[in-house]
Amino acid sequence: MKLVAFCLFAVFCCSLALPTLKPRYINKLKETLDELRRFKTNLTNTEKMEKRVNMPPKDIQDCGCLSALKCFEEGVSTFNSTPYQIKLFRSLRNPTTAGALQFCAKDSTPSCSECKAHPTESVDRFLSDLESLIQMGITKLKMG
Repeated sequence: MKLVAFCLFAVFCCSLALPTLKPRYINKLKETLDELRRFKTNLTNTEKMEKRVNMPPKDIQDCGCLSALKCFEEGVSTFNSTPYQIKLFRSLRNPTTAGALQFCAKDSTPSCSECKAHPTESVDRFLSDLESLIQMGITKLKMG
């Protein structure tokens, strides 16, 4: 009898704890989005015009969101080290960010080819796609 009661109590506690992750994930993605916007605003025109960055695949679903996130991390690390770049990079590497983006179907499979094997794009396109991934994560978390 005590064992059954203990098991029911454990299930009840777990059911209370799981929904609390969703607001934490949403808040982390919003924080990352704010850091991305600050980074974008403070980029020099030279970096925007001249720099090219390796992109994850166009259809992120092909490789999974976590693989795409890793490519975005690598891309952000190639910029000049500024406080904005460092904050954004740390935010992208945060395990909470990765946890929030584990909604793509293929995230449990091996990742795609190395990011350097993907074609390069302009900085504006790179940052726009990163912003889209983060916004997609926020939307999926709010809906689900």
